[in-house]
Amino acid sequence: MAGVQIAGLVSGLDWTSIISEIIQADSASMNQVKAQQTTVNNQDTALGSLGTDLTNVENSIFTLEDPGTFSAVTAGSTSGDSTWQVNADSGTAIGNTDIDVTHLATASKLTGHGGIGQKLNPTDDVSGTTLANLGLADPITAGTFSVNGAQITVTTSESLQDVFTAIATATGGNVTAAYDTGTDTVALTAASGTVSLGADNDTSNFLQSMKLANNEESSVASSGPLGALKTGVPLSSAGLSTALTGLDGSGNGSFTVNGVSISYNAGTDSLSTLLNKINNSTAGVTATYDSANNRILLANNDTGDTGIGVSDVEGNLAAALGLTTGSGSTLSYGEDAVFSVNGGPSQTSASNALTSAQLGVPGLNVTVNSTDNETIAVVADTSGMQTAIQSFITAFNQLQADITNDTQITTNSSGSVTTSLLSSTHEVGDWGSQLQMTAFSAGSGLSGAINSLDSLGIDFNGTTGQLEISDSAQLQQALSSNPTAVAAFFQTAKTGFGSVMNSAINDIIGQNTSEQSTLQSESTDLGTQITTMQTQLDAQQQQLETEFTNLEAMEEQYQNEEASLNSLNSGSSGSSGSTLSSTAPSVNIPGSTGSGSSSSSSGSSGSTGSTSGTAS
Repeated sequence: MAGVQIAGLVSGLDWTSIISEIIQADSASMNQVKAQQTTVNNQDTALGSLGTDLTNVENSIFTLEDPGTFSAVTAGSTSGDSTWQVNADSGTAIGNTDIDVTHLATASKLTGHGGIGQKLNPTDDVSGTTLANLGLADPITAGTFSVNGAQITVTTSESLQDVFTAIATATGGNVTAAYDTGTDTVALTAASGTVSLGADNDTSNFLQSMKLANNEESSVASSGPLGALKTGVPLSSAGLSTALTGLDGSGNGSFTVNGVSISYNAGTDSLSTLLNKINNSTAGVTATYDSANNRILLANNDTGDTGIGVSDVEGNLAAALGLTTGSGSTLSYGEDAVFSVNGGPSQTSASNALTSAQLGVPGLNVTVNSTDNETIAVVADTSGMQTAIQSFITAFNQLQADITNDTQITTNSSGSVTTSLLSSTHEVGDWGSQLQMTAFSAGSGLSGAINSLDSLGIDFNGTTGQLEISDSAQLQQALSSNPTAVAAFFQTAKTGFGSVMNSAINDIIGQNTSEQSTLQSESTDLGTQITTMQTQLDAQQQQLETEFTNLEAMEEQYQNEEASLNSLNSGSSGSSGSTLSSTAPSVNIPGSTGSGSSSSSSGSSGSTGSTSGTAS
């Protein structure tokens, strides 16, 4: 097989092992360079990890320098059961604000005229009106209902008069029922005693649909007109009590609400879609249908003393819905909120959302929903401040711990010294002490009440170089009572803690980057050196393999020639002996010298012979 070599098949010499030993011996220098490169790469990795630590410290300082960190506040009513909504922007002044609300703001309301839907029947005679066709807000369902303990069964196919007859029959004629088209109501009257309505096992909603309920009297009547509009069908067939007029040939018309045009088509738009058009417009009102009283209600979305105007433009739908002034609508104007702040004079507001300008406290906004006197407290949000400070301490301590681990030199009891990966890089060891001194002195030039970490209850833990909150009560007091001074300590330009520490961190980051760049260049150079040495070793190995392969070939040739001569000599029977001699090829093995001899003899009957040979 091409490329496959089996050493010593001819010579008996294990030259593969010889070559391996030579290459291994000559690889010692390259292995030293590889070990050196590994050390350099590990040092670069360690510096990279320190670079991450430095960036984490820097980022934590950026948070301390963020204006929002020490201006965050929380606000709320001191009343435990308050339902007021309080919001305070970051930077709102800490303190209490007393708000006394004596009147809430209300919205203007337009109440449409009632009875806009047709009555159940134009006459008192309801014998021809089936339950299924009654224009009720709550359609009647088939089933049973009870009057004076008697159960009456109804189906939607029977007439309203059929039901009245069934009531009389079931009660033995004691209770009679009738419809009054004038009031559009149904009345049940007992000849004796009172009328008792309903039972737990009723399955029909007849009594509810007729707006009938117990009143412990001998006569019970519907609580309001029974006729109602059909909200889900086109307006032209919805059962309006006033016929629609003035529309164009296609049934289109329009009206305005607060000056905003609302268009409709009587043949396609239902009352539901019409109300949605109003509510989705820019008219600023909410429109609803009051089925109990068969009327439309409009209410301004905003509170305050503002009006609502509705006018027909094309057609008479607004009037038919009882919304125009001439159709009997009633406008109730909204009222402004009345309140006072900190015992001051009464103020008014069109809205119940009292603004910071009205309260006199920038950043504070309160929405009130009850007439009450409450105190709104604005306090510093110390949780976010504590988190920011602790994040810095954690990042700082991690950096200090990693610097110590990477640079420490220890001596055991026997006197042996153990170094670390970066022990020889003295400037790295200096970084830890440099940052400790900077953290200790940063902010000392400030004139405020807070001018050091110690004044915040933060100190170093012995000689470890690790920061800790040594007095949590002192820190909490500073954050809650004087966050402005704490912010000044961390955020004052040039002389504040953040500025001084960032300057030191940035300088060390620059040194670290430079040191990493040097190590990376050194690693690249060592890699080039390793490649060159490996190339030389590969060439040396190839040369040795070639020489030994040639030796095998020459040895094989010699043995073949010797065998041929010996064969010729032994073939001459009875002849005198002859002597053969040959010289084997010489081989030089790098780094070694040697000599050897071999002899062979052959003879025939009655004669002697000898051969000799030397190889060097």
